[in-house]
Amino acid sequence: MRLLAAMGLLSAATMLAGCQINPSPDTRFSSPVFNDFSDLMTWQERDRPPYVLSYPDETMFFYPIYGKPPRSDLSLRSMSCSRASDGTLVVSVKVQNLGAEIIPTREQLWGDVAAFRVVARVTWAGGAEQVVSSSLPIPMGVSATFSMDLARTRYFVKDVERIDVLVDPDQVVPDPVRLNNALSWRGTMNADNPNCDVARS
Repeated sequence: MRLLAAMGLLSAATMLAGCQINPSPDTRFSSPVFNDFSDLMTWQERDRPPYVLSYPDETMFFYPIYGKPPRSDLSLRSMSCSRASDGTLVVSVKVQNLGAEIIPTREQLWGDVAAFRVVARVTWAGGAEQVVSSSLPIPMGVSATFSMDLARTRYFVKDVERIDVLVDPDQVVPDPVRLNNALSWRGTMNADNPNCDVARS
């Protein structure tokens, strides 16, 4: 009788030792997002657009609310000329951001990291032409104005008869109305004291 009781107790202990507790699955944590908490931040930031600072503030926690494209308006305020030490021509411009968004720097098609580019086509009396340019390597804030000197020309100041300046010829800035980003000058230029001043009213 004692042997029978001991064998029954041993069988019960063996059966209890082999049991495992398997709780029912909880559907709240069945999403693959919660399988690995180390990837949680990556999952949250995956499709989120970059933040934009603007005035008036239309963001929430630095993220755009309405999802509209940036509103930019580059204005070529004025252009002028000067003579370099070697007798070549230097075209200078003033550009203002009249839009409501900051123009950030980004990788451009010509290989630079810049906000935008300004080009000028200089024409001489003999028909020779040269395109000179310059790019802005820093972001352009709202209502900011920058003065930029374009590259020197190959030819001398003498016999220059036309200069056409264009802001953002590659159209990398989302400027929907491009009515104020070009200026032109025509005339006869003095070789010793070049003057091609044109200002937008």
